[in-house]
Amino acid sequence: NSNDLPAAARRGAHARVRVWMAGSGDEVAVAMEAADEAMEAADEEAREAPEDSIREGFAEVLPVGREKRVDGKAEVFYNPAQVFNRDLSVLVLATFAKVRAAEVEERQRKREQRAQGSGKPAPAESSRSQGLLVLEALAATGIRSIRYARELGNRGAHGIRRIVANDLDITATQHMQRNLEHNGVPPEMVEVVCGDACGHMYARRAKGPGGNPDAAYDVIDIDPYGTASPFLDAAVQAIADGGLLCITSTDMPVLAGNYPEACFARYGGTAIKAGYVHEMSLRLLLNAVTMSASRYGREVQPLVSCSIDFYVRVFVRVHDSPARVKRLASKTAVVHQCVQCETFVVQPLGEAGPEDGPPKFKPARVVVPGESCPECGGRIRLAGPCYAGPLHDAAFVQRCLDACEDEDDLPGVKSWRKITGMLTAISEEHHDIMLYYKLPALCKGLKLPPLPLRQFRATLAALGYRASHFHREPEAVKTDAPNAVVYDLMRIWAEEHPSKKSPLPEILKKEVSLKRPFQWSTAEDTQKSRVARFLPNPEKNWGPKPRARGAAKEAAVVAADGACNIAGSNSQDAAAETGGGESGAASP
Repeated sequence: NSNDLPAAARRGAHARVRVWMAGSGDEVAVAMEAADEAMEAADEEAREAPEDSIREGFAEVLPVGREKRVDGKAEVFYNPAQVFNRDLSVLVLATFAKVRAAEVEERQRKREQRAQGSGKPAPAESSRSQGLLVLEALAATGIRSIRYARELGNRGAHGIRRIVANDLDITATQHMQRNLEHNGVPPEMVEVVCGDACGHMYARRAKGPGGNPDAAYDVIDIDPYGTASPFLDAAVQAIADGGLLCITSTDMPVLAGNYPEACFARYGGTAIKAGYVHEMSLRLLLNAVTMSASRYGREVQPLVSCSIDFYVRVFVRVHDSPARVKRLASKTAVVHQCVQCETFVVQPLGEAGPEDGPPKFKPARVVVPGESCPECGGRIRLAGPCYAGPLHDAAFVQRCLDACEDEDDLPGVKSWRKITGMLTAISEEHHDIMLYYKLPALCKGLKLPPLPLRQFRATLAALGYRASHFHREPEAVKTDAPNAVVYDLMRIWAEEHPSKKSPLPEILKKEVSLKRPFQWSTAEDTQKSRVARFLPNPEKNWGPKPRARGAAKEAAVVAADGACNIAGSNSQDAAAETGGGESGAASP
C-alpha cells in the first residue's frame, strides 16, 4: 500500500510502476535512476517528518502547536470522518475534468470550423484545455488542495492545471505553505493566498460589470465549519460558465428544524422536524444556491447531492442561461406536513411547459388539502420554500460509478467501498420524486407491528406506483403514490394485525379505497447489484469535533468572550475544517 509510505517514497514507487509499464531503453534507465533517487530521499523525509504527522491519500500534513506543549507533543486535530468527503471530492473532480475537457474540445472544434468557413485564422486554444482552475476558498491546513494537486495534477486536460488555496488566518497560510513544501508541491501548481474568501471571489467574478469570464474558476470548493450561506453569492459569480461548485454545510441542527428562524435567514426556507429531514436539508441548501445564482441569470444543475454522517455535500454545475432560470419557480416548492401523522403534500410555486416544448409559464394550481390533514384531521405546518427539482444527474452519477471500477486510476482514494455503496444507492433513487416516508414511523404512529419493507415497496410497484429508498435512509419509501394509497396499505395491514389501541383511530376508521380482494406483493428487483449500500460507522463517536481556532480568532474570543462564535463566519483559521470541516490545530 503506497499510502503507508512517506510522500517521497510514494513518488518513487509510482515512478517505478510507470517506468515498468512504459517498456525498456535508455529513457527507462534514466527514469529508474530518478525513481531510485526519490526512494533514497524518502529515508531522509521519513526522518524529518514528525511521528504525529497526518497522512491521507497522497498528502502528508505536518503537526501544528508543538511549541505550546510542555511535553513536546503536537496539538494536532484531525477528523477522520472527513476523509470520505475528500475522497468523494477527488472522484467527482476527476470525473468532471473529463466531462469539461470533452466540452472544451468540442467548442474549440466548432470555433475552428467557423473560422475556416469564413477564411479567418484559427482561434487560439483556450487555457481551459489545459485542465481545471480550482479555488479552495477555506483551505486551512491545505490538505484538500495538496490531495487535489498530488492526485489530479499533471493529467493535462483531464486533470487540474492550477489551484488557489485561500485562508483568512495568516498562521494557517504559513502552515499551509510548509505543508505544500513538505509534500513537494510546486508553487506554480498551488498558489497560497491570505485573504477574505468572499472578497477574493467577488474580485474574480465572471458575471456583471467588470467581470472576466476567462479568469473565472472552473471549480470552487467551499467547506466551512457551519453554514456555507455567507459564501454562496460570491461563489455563484466567480464560477465559470459550466463550472462546478462543491459546497458543504455542517449546521445540521439548523437544517433539521431545531431553529427554523435561523434556517430561513440562512437558506431562504424554513425547516421542519419530519422523517425526511436529511433530504429536506439538501433541498434547503440547494434552494439557497439556486436563488443566489438566478439573480445573475445563471441556472444551477445538481450533479450529486449527498447527506453524509453529520453534514450535507452538494456538487452542482452553474450555467449561463437566463431562459432556463425562468423555470425556477416550477422547481421550487413549499411542503405541508401534518403534525400528527406522516402525511405531507408538496405545493410547487409555479408551472412550466415541457423541457423540449415552447416556454410556457403560469402560476401554480393549489394542490394542498386545506388547514387540516385529510387522513387524521391534524393541524398542518408549513416548510420551505425549498428546491423541488432532481437532486442528481443520472448520467454523471453513472460516470462516477464507472470510475469506481478503475480504482488504480485514483490510488490516493481509499473509501472506495463506501463511495461505491453511496453512489449505487443514489443511482437507484427516484430523482424526480420529492421527499419520502419512513416505514417504521408509519407503523409506530398507528402502533402496528413492523411491515416488511420489501413487501411494502413491491406492493406499491404492483399498484402502478414507483418506490425507492433514499441514499441516507435504507428504510425510506420514496414514492409517487398519494398519501391516501400509502395509508390504505397501512389500514389493510392493521386489519390483518389489529392494534389494541391506536393513537390515531381516525386513520384506521376510513374506508380503504383499493380494490378488494387485496393481495400483498413480494416480488424482488432481480436487477439490483449485490453492493453494500448503507455501511455502518467505522468507529464509536463518529461525528463532528470541537471547533479549532487560529491565533487571530483566539485573541478575538478572549477579548469578546465568544462573541464571534457565529456559525458560518469566515472561519478560515488553521483548522477551519475541524469537526464539520477538515483538519487543523486542536481546539483549546
